[in-house]
Amino acid sequence: MRILVVGQGIAGTALAWALLRRGATVHVADGDLPHPASTAAAGLINPVTGKSYVKTWRYDDFFPVARRFYADMEAALGVRIWSEVRVLRVLDTPQAANDWTARSGDPAYAGLLGTCAHAGPWQPCVHYSGLWGETLGAARVDFPQLLNAFRAHFIRQGLFLHKKITPEAAVGTAPDYDAVVFCEGWRGALNPFFPNLPWRLTVGEALLIRLALPAAASLCDVLKKNLLVIPLHDGLVWAGATYRHWQPTDPVPTPDTAAIEYELRQLLRVPFEVVGVASGIRPTVRDRRPLMGSSAQRPDFFIFNGLGTKGTLLAPYWAEHLAQHLLEGSALSLEVRLDRP
Repeated sequence: MRILVVGQGIAGTALAWALLRRGATVHVADGDLPHPASTAAAGLINPVTGKSYVKTWRYDDFFPVARRFYADMEAALGVRIWSEVRVLRVLDTPQAANDWTARSGDPAYAGLLGTCAHAGPWQPCVHYSGLWGETLGAARVDFPQLLNAFRAHFIRQGLFLHKKITPEAAVGTAPDYDAVVFCEGWRGALNPFFPNLPWRLTVGEALLIRLALPAAASLCDVLKKNLLVIPLHDGLVWAGATYRHWQPTDPVPTPDTAAIEYELRQLLRVPFEVVGVASGIRPTVRDRRPLMGSSAQRPDFFIFNGLGTKGTLLAPYWAEHLAQHLLEGSALSLEVRLDRP
């Protein structure tokens, strides 16, 4: 089966890999369009999120698939992209501490949540000296490394098309393929073959900073207060993001770096240098579930999108689900179908 994947963010990359591993002939087209979410994302999988400390949707199902999927990519591409990390959350009010302790006692959260009185190597770097909520079962995927290595692999195989393919242009390309799958990120909201989908696009923003600390390169835990603070490599730290709802008719907002720097200064006691700014438009959906299925106008046109802020975790499982549907004709789950209630 010959399949064209349009877009090489995390959705397109994961789907192309799942299809390739199942023996399909896959071409990936990407034109390096501006404001993609994948290149600005931290690649974090966090099992417990939000102010109510709720377990991520179907985490127990998705996490083992993600671990295996990314390990397979690491081995095949010869890069290290997966690291399991600990997330330390500031519990700076009695209610936050009580709510966290109560959630930690829930059997459904066994092995995921705990508390600690010290942030380890981070402690000399932060103002906060109280109780920390400890989250295990978290991981980070190095998106830039993954996307670059995947692209290089597909280029070597002659399977990568470095060009923008619009939905209209895909009509002319379609006869060469059994299916065309659009993994366009936020541009999916403009695709005329998939109208009236429940988009709720958001802007993610982050800073890349370098701490004035010789030991910064050894930091590995993720910090969570009003921001996520994530050590990367070579002493760099990703800090973000604020979210603003966005419509495709709006101009792309300038990243609010002042707000992020303010929050960082409230948390960190060591100086830092801003060395980069990252922003992207996240293809989020009102019910926070992916979108996949075929077009009512063109049964050979499919969409795989809407991974939102949990794309690192969701992409492997749902890419394999869609690959099975395309290659074997298995039914799509109602949770992700375009006609879901």
